[in-house]
Amino acid sequence: MRHLWTALRVLLALLAGVSNSEVIVYPRYYQQSRRHRELYKNGSTCVTLSPSSPVVTLDYETEVGGYPFLHATSLSGPVQVEAKYSEARDGLDAPYGDGPWVFSNGLSNSFRVETFNITQPGSVESFFQQGGQRWQSLRLLNGDRSVRMCSVGIRSLNDRTPVKELPGYFESSNPLYNEIWSLGPRTVQQACIAKGAAPTTWEVTPLGVLLRGQQSAQSALGTEYANYTLAFDTKIVRGGTGWRVATSINGYGLSLSLSSNYPAQSTLLNTNRSLLPPNTLAVGYGWNLVNQTSLTSGRVSYFPLSLDVKENEWMRIATSIEETGYRIFINDQPSITIPLSELQIIPEQRFGTDNVYTGTWGFGPYQDQIAYVKNVEVRARNGTILYHNAMTSESILGEYGIMDNQESVCLDGAKRDRLVWSGDFVHTHRIVSASTGRVDFIKGTLRYILDRQESSGPMAGLFTMSPAMGQPTEYTSIYKAYGLLDYQMHILNSFARYYLESADERFLQQYWPKVKTGVEAILPLVDSSTGLASLSIPGVFFLGDENGTAASALFAYTMDRMAKLAEIMEESDAAAHWSDVARGLSLAINKQLWNSELGTYSSSLASPNATSFIGTAWAILSNTPNTSQAASSIRALSSLRLGIGYKLTSDVSDSDPSTNISPNLSGFLLEALFAYSRDNPYNNSHSEAVDVLLNGLWAAMVTQDEYYSGTSWEYVYPDGRPGLDLFTSHAHPWGGAPTYVFTEYILGIQPTAPGFTKWSFRPTLAHTGLNWAKGRVPTPHGTIEASWKVERNGRVVSTTACSPKGTWGTLSLPLAARECRLNDTVVTRNCDRDGVLIPIEDGKCSVISILLSRPVSTST
Repeated sequence: MRHLWTALRVLLALLAGVSNSEVIVYPRYYQQSRRHRELYKNGSTCVTLSPSSPVVTLDYETEVGGYPFLHATSLSGPVQVEAKYSEARDGLDAPYGDGPWVFSNGLSNSFRVETFNITQPGSVESFFQQGGQRWQSLRLLNGDRSVRMCSVGIRSLNDRTPVKELPGYFESSNPLYNEIWSLGPRTVQQACIAKGAAPTTWEVTPLGVLLRGQQSAQSALGTEYANYTLAFDTKIVRGGTGWRVATSINGYGLSLSLSSNYPAQSTLLNTNRSLLPPNTLAVGYGWNLVNQTSLTSGRVSYFPLSLDVKENEWMRIATSIEETGYRIFINDQPSITIPLSELQIIPEQRFGTDNVYTGTWGFGPYQDQIAYVKNVEVRARNGTILYHNAMTSESILGEYGIMDNQESVCLDGAKRDRLVWSGDFVHTHRIVSASTGRVDFIKGTLRYILDRQESSGPMAGLFTMSPAMGQPTEYTSIYKAYGLLDYQMHILNSFARYYLESADERFLQQYWPKVKTGVEAILPLVDSSTGLASLSIPGVFFLGDENGTAASALFAYTMDRMAKLAEIMEESDAAAHWSDVARGLSLAINKQLWNSELGTYSSSLASPNATSFIGTAWAILSNTPNTSQAASSIRALSSLRLGIGYKLTSDVSDSDPSTNISPNLSGFLLEALFAYSRDNPYNNSHSEAVDVLLNGLWAAMVTQDEYYSGTSWEYVYPDGRPGLDLFTSHAHPWGGAPTYVFTEYILGIQPTAPGFTKWSFRPTLAHTGLNWAKGRVPTPHGTIEASWKVERNGRVVSTTACSPKGTWGTLSLPLAARECRLNDTVVTRNCDRDGVLIPIEDGKCSVISILLSRPVSTST
């Protein structure tokens, strides 16, 4: 029924246009055989696949996610067309596209290859969403037939508003910077998913749950079970069925896939009979049967069956966990013994389990397979029934973590991992605020994280760091996702930032108890002997070692923001205590980690002669160094230069081929550099580092067409290629920091009182390489529009700014001024050699011209 309905929706959309909640996205270009690529004309272009021309490559020009579809107008007989997807062009040359994606279920297609079975003219749409891609290929699998398609595209539920039409916008005299700014909004448009726009991928029916091939989903009720027997009924509709036992709730562990006898009438022509032979049980250990870059799985072992595994017939399968391995029972046939020696067990230290006897169960057939599952039963060794589920109720969707997405949330990446990572959101939030203005995504993501707070045990008070979209709050404690302790600080900072932008008193009052509990939960991280951030709570710091500059400075920054919120909540004791903690951390950093010989901060007490750029970034952002220390630390960044960016620490080898440059962490450095530059306009010690980041690291995301996606990347190799190979995400908001940095520091618009009732217009003019910039910023009161221009060899600064009704702005420039004019009237106050401070009145536009007594240099 779902395929019929979606096909009808596509057809209606093609004929009558689409609703506001979805859009049909067509390729921008297409290419067949050896011909040059040609324009694809909005659905009117027709492409014929035939034995002499079986492949067409489609280029959407920028990242797009949604339901792939095609409309066949004629065919010479039933045909099968293999679709392959990739963010980078070279992924189409790989056997599995740039996938599969098996780190999480993702409420999307885990595979980047799928097959369309076309039996008659009309529309065919994929059951699954593809999270995001730029490139797609279609390959005819029939060697003696042809098909003509006059519409191919993606039915997208994501926002596709052109960047120039968004509520927030930035433009400058440098076209490269303008394109770099645009990476952020395009990324959050694809990585932020509106409520209900990611429906469950399991179909619950009276016959059981109907499953199509994707990464398995695991029960939240069996994580502590051990040495049990799992039994269930299954009916293969096409290809095979798949399940897990003794696995982590994330899906790392034993993987079992049973293939059918592959009847000719239902078997797809591209079925991988080497990976999954007919009438065979394939057994692996890890994330999947196929390795994908950093998600390593063990070899696959094969157990041919003596019985004929027929499709469309129910069978009873039982899997028993035993001391020496596992035993599989199928109907009344002799058991299959899988000794542990047959498995290549590669422990996954981060999210898996190294216990082959303990863990939950899950279900998920392999690529293009379809199967029913029902009557699931788990028994202890003594025969006690531990679990029974008919699998015919919608309640299973919450248990297995694959409900329709219940909240508008922002994910870490469009195509993978498709999890709501709390630490990533510290960048995502500010990109949204500077561009799309989608407050529903900001509040929705904050709610999603804050509602998932541990209530007891050693992690009490901590917020989950990476819940799945389909995961209910009731199982928060079972997922145990708290390990990155700096992510606790990031989500608290996002909460504080949201209040500063919105003045949303109701939201503040509602979540303050949880936030306060979250702050108290991380206070034990302050080491009583060193005064720095330690690991008294189980976990790690993503930013580096404990007792280190980065984690400690982020902690100081966080406590300062939390203290300001406590003041607003009239909790003076908490405000005073948290302010003291912030000051104490900064003092400890300066006392114990400043290295005068290096001219910068040490990475940590354990690595006193090593330095880290993220330590420099958070030290500056937390106002820990004095002006000379900040300048010295910025100059010391040159020792970390590696290719188009900076390596994280001086301990990293320059020749290690696996080294990745981090746009995530580099984003904090970029903000720190502009924060320093804005306050020190006549000092250019930061300009080299800014040039490295913008004209090296972020330029790489714009200037290479074979990798370009119009969106920001997860990691980058030192030579400018996307890091992590095909596994990497080309639409990762944590790589889009220039969007908000340009808006807040180059354009210079920032709130100084909750809800933008007061705001600062303080652009960074010096050493940016820019002669002018303009833009707009959405606020609860309306849009702030502003612009600036530097003329006459840096002696004249011309600005305009419009203050929405209910807000007051202030033009603030630390430049030596000779004369200021506001709307052609000379200003005599706060315009002198100490700087410029001119109010921008409520609801009015101001044109301000400044003649400088000391010229400002815009060159880098």
